Amino acid sequence: MRLSYDPIYNSGITGLVLTILVVSLLFWIMPLGVTRGRRRLLLALRGIAAITLVLAMLRPSWVQTDNRPAAATLAIAIDTSRSMTLASGDPSVTTPAGGANEGHPNVPSAIGGAENRWHQQWRSLTALAEGLSSLDDHLNVSLYRFDDSSERLVGGPAGDLSRTLPSLDTVQPDGRLSNLASPLEAAVATSRSTPLAGIVLISDGTQTMPSDAGQTSDPVASAQWVASIGVPLWTVALGPRAASGPERDVSVSSLPETYRMFTGNETDVSLEVQTRGYAGTPIELTLVWVDEAGEQTVAATRTITSDQDASREVMNIPVVAPDPGQYRLIAGVSSPAGETDTTNDQQISFVDVRSGGGRVLYLEGTPRLEQRYLRRALRRFPDLELTYRWIPRDTSSLWPIDLDDDLQPGRFDVIILGDLHSAALGQEQLSRIAELVASGTALLTLGGERTYGPGGYEATPLANVLPVQLDGATAQSPGRETSDLRRPLGPDGAEALLPGQLAGPVSLHIAAVHPITRIDLDASQSDEDEWLALPAMPGGNRFAGVKVAPGVQVLLEDSQAQPMMVVGEFGQGRVASLAFDSTWIWWTSGASEFHRRYWRQLMLWMLSREETTEGELELTMTRRRMSTSERSLFTATQRPGGEGEGVGAGDWTVEVVSASGDVRSLDVTTTTRGSGDAMRVEASGEVAGAAADENAETLTNGLPPGIYRLRVRSSDSAGQAAAAELPFQVIDDTRELAVRNADHALLDRLALITEAAGGESFRADQISELIERIGNQRRRAERAVIEKWRLGDGPLSGWLVFGLFAGSLCVEWILRRRWGLA
Repeated sequence: MRLSYDPIYNSGITGLVLTILVVSLLFWIMPLGVTRGRRRLLLALRGIAAITLVLAMLRPSWVQTDNRPAAATLAIAIDTSRSMTLASGDPSVTTPAGGANEGHPNVPSAIGGAENRWHQQWRSLTALAEGLSSLDDHLNVSLYRFDDSSERLVGGPAGDLSRTLPSLDTVQPDGRLSNLASPLEAAVATSRSTPLAGIVLISDGTQTMPSDAGQTSDPVASAQWVASIGVPLWTVALGPRAASGPERDVSVSSLPETYRMFTGNETDVSLEVQTRGYAGTPIELTLVWVDEAGEQTVAATRTITSDQDASREVMNIPVVAPDPGQYRLIAGVSSPAGETDTTNDQQISFVDVRSGGGRVLYLEGTPRLEQRYLRRALRRFPDLELTYRWIPRDTSSLWPIDLDDDLQPGRFDVIILGDLHSAALGQEQLSRIAELVASGTALLTLGGERTYGPGGYEATPLANVLPVQLDGATAQSPGRETSDLRRPLGPDGAEALLPGQLAGPVSLHIAAVHPITRIDLDASQSDEDEWLALPAMPGGNRFAGVKVAPGVQVLLEDSQAQPMMVVGEFGQGRVASLAFDSTWIWWTSGASEFHRRYWRQLMLWMLSREETTEGELELTMTRRRMSTSERSLFTATQRPGGEGEGVGAGDWTVEVVSASGDVRSLDVTTTTRGSGDAMRVEASGEVAGAAADENAETLTNGLPPGIYRLRVRSSDSAGQAAAAELPFQVIDDTRELAVRNADHALLDRLALITEAAGGESFRADQISELIERIGNQRRRAERAVIEKWRLGDGPLSGWLVFGLFAGSLCVEWILRRRWGLA
């Protein structure tokens, strides 16, 4: 502290001259005839006024210089993600009985009494708050919580933090993701109005926020921003440090969540198997069927051995669909030695296996357009499994070919014979085909230049199977393609027809009403009109006649009443013979839907199956495998069997049944659509995982992880009831719980980025060192603070100077008047 002067006009000489002049005038002018006592009194009053005037002109000041830190805010961020419920890795510390913790009575209990990371964090925060209370009074604290986003909890002087912590008992570690960038961004945003003394980040370092989440999620970039403004970042690492050595893991992924299969059909199941750290180690993969009763059957097994440390194997495994029903198909790998995370060792797909699926064997001799479009049509139907065999004519020297595996009983449900000479199969295999048809296999024969009579079938066991009569006189020898030969010329010079052929164009007419020929594409047109609208066939086969036998029907004929499509039965199997082989022109002329429906209905008839949903309840879900944070919409559709009267007037019950048998009812909304026999009623709603709603108290149907069944039942006003069920799975895909080890390396890296500003990384047991570092940082931030008091600057001193000067002169003047000296 020192005394200084600040004279008026910033000139000491001017102030001194004025002072001498004023004082001289005050003491020089004195009335005559004044007694000594009165003179002394008047001089005293004038002296007070003079001294006051001198002080006002010289303006003395007291100046004090002090070093102290500037006012600033310390940001503290605590982790409230679900990874805080994992073990802290410190077995020497246990939680208090009942899960209570000093300063925070509502923290979740750790398993087995061991301290979890939430207890560890709260213990560290309490110690930090107590240490900060002893620092300077100019330090404020802002406390943030963060998971996928950040939120400011409290703020105020550092000394008040320890008293505020007990009031935060509602803060819980329930965040599903961690974003270490969010508290850094929030703290820097507040520094625009208040300087930052530093940022304390308390976390286990697990960054689970995806980079494409639509917000800042790069903690490294955020730490670089903190460093650019000269703010230190102090990290406090919680949980166990990641284990040393290479990571070892085997996982199954990319298995489709649903399949629709048909009994006996073979379907490829696609999945991926990823391995890390198991080069040269055999990994066994098993596909297992689990039926509705919980019985397990192995569907397929594979052994995977990779020569690389990290590998990704894409697999397509064929499986044969079991009996009709609903199944779970579990794809799982055996956990090899050294694997610590087995939660991803298997994946489940839900399979709806239906009856009536068909396996089709298509034997063709000429690669014509018909086979291309026929195969395209059949492969569009998920319930048909097509096997195509091309037998080139230029291999006739090797005929008959060996189809022993294909002609085993029960191997195929439908056999299609295309433009193939009978010699390609041989008498023995044709006899086996006849036996298969008699035992229930369906047979379809197509038109062509080497079929029926021209193909020599009249002299084979198949002649008794077909519903048409064959002309053996038209038989042609097997061999090269007809296009390689010169056709004989007729009398008019044009190419003559081959034996057994009809000249085109051939228009098709309905000869008998049948499910195969009832296409019903346009309700305004009759079936006959729809067939007449098709382009004419370029030709066809001429049958010697139609057999007269029970079940034999001519369904299509040409304008001359020549049979073009004949169906019948042989033993237990159904047979259809087509005189044409050019349905591909329907597709190319714009009637692709007619083409698809025709072949669909023909296949269904041959399989003795009708496609109807009247009275049935169809249940679908948008997701059959969902996480706890997702929702799945369900729709139940019912079509009435009559005219639709009373549809939608009945009751609907929708329930979710857990694996333990617990039943939970769901809300449902019903809608009636259509009219007449086209009417249907739809019931819709949703099921949701336990975390699909941020406010769990209002979530009425949130489901924890597990296997469930969605059960829907309906009853209409006529008393007809229907029911349907679909199994589904809710999985816990919380990334927070999947990463068991803390990422201390990331926290160390973030602190190192701000090292130039004083940043440093600490562990949970180093809070005292952190408090010392914060104190040192505050002392380095001290600056000289100058405090100056000058006479007359304040209202008190100003009025005091004025009162002394004016008061003394007024008293002096009053005395002179009273003494008669004025």
